[in-house]
Amino acid sequence: MAVQTQAIEAPKVVVLNRKELLITLLILLLGAAFVVLGAYSIEVGERSEFTDQAIGMLFTLPSRSTLYAIGALCFFIAGLRLFRNLSSLRALLSWLVAILAAFAFLVWVTSGTTMNLPGMIQSTLTAATPLTLGAMAGVLCERVGIINIAIEGMMLAGAFAAVAFASLFDSLWLGLLAGSVVGGLMAALHAVLSVKYKVDQIISGTVINILAAGGTRFLNLRLLEPAGLSTPGSFSLISIPVLSEIPIIGPILFENQPTVYIMLILLVVVNYVVFFTPWGLRMRACGEHPRAADTVGVHVNQMRYASVIVGGLIAGIGGAYFSLGVVGTFEDGMTRGQGFVALAAMIFGNWNPFGAFMAALLFGFANAIQVKMQIIQPILPFINQPIPHQFLQMAPYLLTIIVVAGVVGRSRAPAAEGKPYEKQ
Repeated sequence: MAVQTQAIEAPKVVVLNRKELLITLLILLLGAAFVVLGAYSIEVGERSEFTDQAIGMLFTLPSRSTLYAIGALCFFIAGLRLFRNLSSLRALLSWLVAILAAFAFLVWVTSGTTMNLPGMIQSTLTAATPLTLGAMAGVLCERVGIINIAIEGMMLAGAFAAVAFASLFDSLWLGLLAGSVVGGLMAALHAVLSVKYKVDQIISGTVINILAAGGTRFLNLRLLEPAGLSTPGSFSLISIPVLSEIPIIGPILFENQPTVYIMLILLVVVNYVVFFTPWGLRMRACGEHPRAADTVGVHVNQMRYASVIVGGLIAGIGGAYFSLGVVGTFEDGMTRGQGFVALAAMIFGNWNPFGAFMAALLFGFANAIQVKMQIIQPILPFINQPIPHQFLQMAPYLLTIIVVAGVVGRSRAPAAEGKPYEKQ
């Protein structure tokens, strides 16, 4: 007699590691913060109004109800993260929380007043420009297997060279080109130390950062300022005819500084080259399994030299953004650690140009909103005091720490990253 057995599927037990539990707790705390802000820092009936300079009123929202709704959504998303079947969606849920949090802060800051929403988005895009350029430099370097924490030094050297050559030749465009070239030279130094001499790549990057900080300060004090070459001016906004007149979208995308347009073009080009060309395939192979790439005829070290130098050229443009795109002069340490924030954006974007761009927009929003909050000075509940501006200026860097702490464990770096290669 045949015995029939029936398999009983055991229920899946929810198992979260410590990092996932921490992220879930942070989302819960974020939701609770929005509920508290809505209940205790917003008067009944206050509304947040979002406008456009050309159109006028775009839309208006009840501030308190909107914060309550976003807080509830955060609680719901935190609950979804506990389901094991939805583990593949956790990255998407994290991005959704980031977008909701950004919008919630806009609603809170704008409560009882108005905000030019396209202007805020344009400020976010502008602030994200050097971060995206630096992150793309990091992608090109680390995808080929070279750790690059020297983005800060490359950007700072590029900022100095851009001012020096723009003043010397009375041309901002020549200054921009020089900034890119000097960024590439700093990257070439990093490549030589890392590839030829097999110096620890973290140490090499640190040395370049220190060299850039000290060298630019010395040259600025001894050469630029005494010669009166430290103030060449800055780029003006360029409006693209017809396109810049499109409502809402036009001023955001088609009325910007040249560096913003260059960033958007390079974003598409770099993503295409890395993922859709034979050169990009060979580059990624060198970062994942250089021995296998070598066996099929790829010159691993030559590929590493080329990728690192191209990354440095892009980082130099990011440095020129600070000197020629913002203030029109050079100041000591003017990159203010943005190269390290770009590195965090690269990691958050999982070594993908478009992912890094999205992360850079998040950091750029943190920078743009802290400037807006210093003007409006929203009142904190319970203590009835505005947030000190020093804490507001810390916001982008605190966000960097939170993002990297929560994402590094789930992002996967190229397998051969940081490992020198010797042809056998």
